[in-house]
Amino acid sequence: MTVLDWLKYSTRYTFDEGTFLKIAADRGCDPDAGIYDAEITQKQRDLMTADIIFEAVLLSPSNTASLSQSHNGYQKSVGQEEDTYRRDKIKVALAIYRKYEDEKAEMLEILVPKIKFVKIIDVDKL
Repeated sequence: MTVLDWLKYSTRYTFDEGTFLKIAADRGCDPDAGIYDAEITQKQRDLMTADIIFEAVLLSPSNTASLSQSHNGYQKSVGQEEDTYRRDKIKVALAIYRKYEDEKAEMLEILVPKIKFVKIIDVDKL
Protein backbone atom coordinates (compact mmCIF):
# COMPACT_ATOMS: atom_id res chain seq x y z
CA MET A 1 0.00 0.00 0.00
CA THR A 2 1.40 3.38 -0.98
CA VAL A 3 1.49 6.47 1.20
CA LEU A 4 -1.19 8.03 -1.01
CA ASP A 5 -3.46 4.98 -0.70
CA TRP A 6 -2.93 4.90 3.08
CA LEU A 7 -3.89 8.57 3.37
CA LYS A 8 -7.05 8.02 1.31
CA TYR A 9 -8.09 4.97 3.36
CA SER A 10 -7.33 6.68 6.67
CA THR A 11 -10.35 8.99 6.54
CA ARG A 12 -13.96 9.09 5.50
CA TYR A 13 -13.54 12.69 4.33
CA THR A 14 -13.60 13.08 0.58
CA PHE A 15 -10.58 15.29 0.09
CA ASP A 16 -9.22 16.13 -3.28
CA GLU A 17 -6.23 13.92 -4.14
CA GLY A 18 -4.11 17.07 -4.13
CA THR A 19 -4.79 17.48 -0.42
CA PHE A 20 -3.31 14.04 0.28
CA LEU A 21 -0.35 14.77 -1.97
CA LYS A 22 0.25 18.01 -0.06
CA ILE A 23 0.10 16.24 3.31
CA ALA A 24 2.63 13.64 2.12
CA ALA A 25 4.95 16.29 0.66
CA ASP A 26 4.77 18.44 3.81
CA ARG A 27 5.93 15.43 5.85
CA GLY A 28 8.72 14.54 3.44
CA CYS A 29 7.07 11.37 2.14
CA ASP A 30 7.03 10.12 -1.42
CA PRO A 31 3.33 9.42 -2.15
CA ASP A 32 4.29 6.39 -4.23
CA ALA A 33 6.47 4.83 -1.51
CA GLY A 34 5.16 1.95 0.55
CA ILE A 35 3.63 3.22 3.78
CA TYR A 36 5.42 0.58 5.86
CA ASP A 37 8.77 0.84 4.06
CA ALA A 38 11.79 1.63 6.20
CA GLU A 39 12.03 5.25 5.01
CA ILE A 40 8.52 6.11 6.31
CA THR A 41 8.71 6.47 10.09
CA GLN A 42 6.01 6.10 12.72
CA LYS A 43 6.43 9.82 13.42
CA GLN A 44 5.60 10.65 9.79
CA ARG A 45 2.53 8.37 9.85
CA ASP A 46 1.31 9.92 13.10
CA LEU A 47 1.84 13.46 11.85
CA MET A 48 0.07 12.69 8.58
CA THR A 49 -2.87 11.36 10.60
CA ALA A 50 -2.92 14.61 12.59
CA ASP A 51 -2.68 16.57 9.34
CA ILE A 52 -5.78 14.80 8.03
CA ILE A 53 -7.63 15.87 11.17
CA PHE A 54 -6.22 19.38 10.81
CA GLU A 55 -7.48 19.60 7.22
CA ALA A 56 -10.89 18.21 8.18
CA VAL A 57 -11.43 20.40 11.23
CA LEU A 58 -9.85 23.69 10.25
CA LEU A 59 -9.92 23.82 6.49
CA SER A 60 -13.23 22.05 5.76
CA PRO A 61 -16.77 23.02 6.75
CA SER A 62 -18.10 21.46 9.96
CA ASN A 63 -21.72 21.76 8.77
CA THR A 64 -23.34 20.95 5.46
CA ALA A 65 -26.72 22.27 4.44
CA SER A 66 -29.79 20.16 3.82
CA LEU A 67 -31.51 19.94 0.45
CA SER A 68 -35.01 18.79 -0.51
CA GLN A 69 -36.34 18.38 -4.03
CA SER A 70 -39.70 17.15 -5.23
CA HIS A 71 -41.26 16.59 -8.63
CA ASN A 72 -44.56 14.81 -9.48
CA GLY A 73 -44.76 12.98 -6.19
CA TYR A 74 -41.10 12.00 -6.15
CA GLN A 75 -39.16 13.50 -3.27
CA LYS A 76 -35.46 13.47 -2.61
CA SER A 77 -33.91 14.76 0.60
CA VAL A 78 -30.31 15.12 1.55
CA GLY A 79 -30.00 15.82 5.24
CA GLN A 80 -27.79 18.21 7.08
CA GLU A 81 -24.59 16.85 8.53
CA GLU A 82 -22.73 18.31 11.47
CA ASP A 83 -19.38 17.27 12.90
CA THR A 84 -20.35 16.63 16.52
CA TYR A 85 -16.93 15.23 17.44
CA ARG A 86 -14.99 18.28 16.25
CA ARG A 87 -13.51 19.07 19.68
CA ASP A 88 -12.48 15.47 20.26
CA LYS A 89 -10.73 15.40 16.90
CA ILE A 90 -8.91 18.62 17.74
CA LYS A 91 -7.70 17.07 21.00
CA VAL A 92 -6.39 13.96 19.19
CA ALA A 93 -4.52 16.02 16.59
CA LEU A 94 -3.21 18.34 19.30
CA ALA A 95 -1.88 15.40 21.33
CA ILE A 96 -0.01 14.08 18.28
CA TYR A 97 1.44 17.50 17.45
CA ARG A 98 2.54 18.03 21.06
CA LYS A 99 4.14 14.58 21.19
CA TYR A 100 6.38 15.46 18.26
CA GLU A 101 6.66 19.19 19.14
CA ASP A 102 5.14 20.20 15.80
CA GLU A 103 4.38 23.86 15.07
CA LYS A 104 0.74 23.11 14.18
CA ALA A 105 0.07 22.50 17.87
CA GLU A 106 0.02 26.25 18.48
CA MET A 107 -2.69 26.73 15.85
CA LEU A 108 -4.92 24.09 17.44
CA GLU A 109 -4.36 25.20 21.04
CA ILE A 110 -6.43 28.32 20.46
CA LEU A 111 -9.43 26.13 19.54
CA VAL A 112 -9.43 24.11 22.76
CA PRO A 113 -11.51 25.97 25.36
CA LYS A 114 -9.64 26.89 28.54
CA ILE A 115 -12.80 27.08 30.67
CA LYS A 116 -15.07 24.11 31.09
CA PHE A 117 -18.70 24.89 31.77
CA VAL A 118 -20.30 22.81 34.50
CA LYS A 119 -23.91 21.73 34.23
CA ILE A 120 -26.04 23.40 36.91
CA ILE A 121 -28.60 21.18 38.61
CA ASP A 122 -31.55 22.71 40.46
CA VAL A 123 -31.50 21.01 43.88
CA ASP A 124 -35.09 22.03 44.64
CA LYS A 125 -36.31 19.65 41.93
CA LEU A 126 -34.35 16.63 43.14
